Amino acid sequence: MTLEQIKKEATQCKCDDIPSLSSKIKELKNKGVAFLGCVAFIQVNQNISLKEAQKLTLQLEAYTKDEKRKIEEGIDVMLSDFKEEE
Repeated sequence: MTLEQIKKEATQCKCDDIPSLSSKIKELKNKGVAFLGCVAFIQVNQNISLKEAQKLTLQLEAYTKDEKRKIEEGIDVMLSDFKEEE
């Protein structure tokens, strides 16, 4: 799925609670949507900031503890790269 398709689906999907949001993210993962695509979906669907969407995505049951750990490590590496450039 392209980012545009993900965002379109996010505007059309009604996820009023955490279980339905988690279920939708599991569905997207099964379709091969990467973490950043899932964050984009949540950002648009819930109308929240990118930072809030990232945090919420990691709180969902759609990701295993190991997946969450690897994602958080990757985020830490990217942020440390930015801090080194400053």
